[in-house]
Amino acid sequence: MPIEIPGLSTLYGIHRRTIERQNDILAQRKQLATELRDNCRAWSAALLRTFDEAIRRWENEGRNAARAEVEELIHDFMSLDYYSLEETSPILKFLREDDRFNDFTSACAAFYRSALGVKRLVYGDIETSPGRYVSSGDVGVEGMVGIWRQEVERMFETVSREHMKIRIIVPR
Repeated sequence: MPIEIPGLSTLYGIHRRTIERQNDILAQRKQLATELRDNCRAWSAALLRTFDEAIRRWENEGRNAARAEVEELIHDFMSLDYYSLEETSPILKFLREDDRFNDFTSACAAFYRSALGVKRLVYGDIETSPGRYVSSGDVGVEGMVGIWRQEVERMFETVSREHMKIRIIVPR
């Protein structure tokens, strides 16, 4: 039974939507930034639920079963073309037209890159400190998922912090 993230296409849809400029561009950017932050929150929750289930599968069916499941998930993610997101997403392009939104959009792009790098969970490429990588042999299955969970949460915290900064932007 493959890992599935409910609403995957809906979560991706925000990045393909056409942006029609409104009269109050700053208000529009702030509203779109809030949508993007909410999208990152939804991705975070879905991924964390998914990997709680992966722990169970890994323990019950073994590492190879979990690896196959994660590889299927990676394949699904690749079809979404998140890897070219920074260059192709109308919402990110629109937000980046105002340099005051650059840190926020960079945080969002980093969140997606991190969250979608799930293969690191199976192959033991999770960096716990600069230059130190761990594997399931070092910390166990739950440890690997815990480290990955912390990374997803840390990346979402960065998105939230940058979102708070743009909420106080005033017209130039």
